[in-house]
Amino acid sequence: MRMINILVAVAAGATVIAAAGAAQAQGSVSPPCLALETAAEGALGAAATVGPASVGYVGYTDVDGCQISFAGTGETFGTSFQAVAAKLDTLLTGDGWTRDPNADADGPTGTAGGYKKGSQLLFVSVTYDTPEGVCRADAPVASCKPTAAQMNYAITLGLRPAS
Repeated sequence: MRMINILVAVAAGATVIAAAGAAQAQGSVSPPCLALETAAEGALGAAATVGPASVGYVGYTDVDGCQISFAGTGETFGTSFQAVAAKLDTLLTGDGWTRDPNADADGPTGTAGGYKKGSQLLFVSVTYDTPEGVCRADAPVASCKPTAAQMNYAITLGLRPAS
């Protein structure tokens, strides 16, 4: 799988167009995915990796789409996965995406949700884990209070057609 890593500043609009054109020419990542990547990077203040992927969604068979992935610690994203998810929710609902409560899932170290817009579906997952030994194995996960540096985030946006 070919991955494209694009670092974009708001003032670098020409770079976005050039990168999108290069990716489109090779057929690897759609322009809507590249636009979503740029917007998500702005909302989270971090660089993402984007590439073609088989994307699942609740109630649908997996199909070809794209995946936007962020990785980093709580030093980059903060110590509240709910706050990270809220930033993405604000971005998406402000851009016309509608929440799909049928795709929601929550746990002590992460949250996931689905969005619909036109003929597209988007699945968003924000989770973190900690290195071995940080949290007690015999205690509830929610009782662990890792430092920002001990929180290893995996943030994924999977974009796909609805059909």
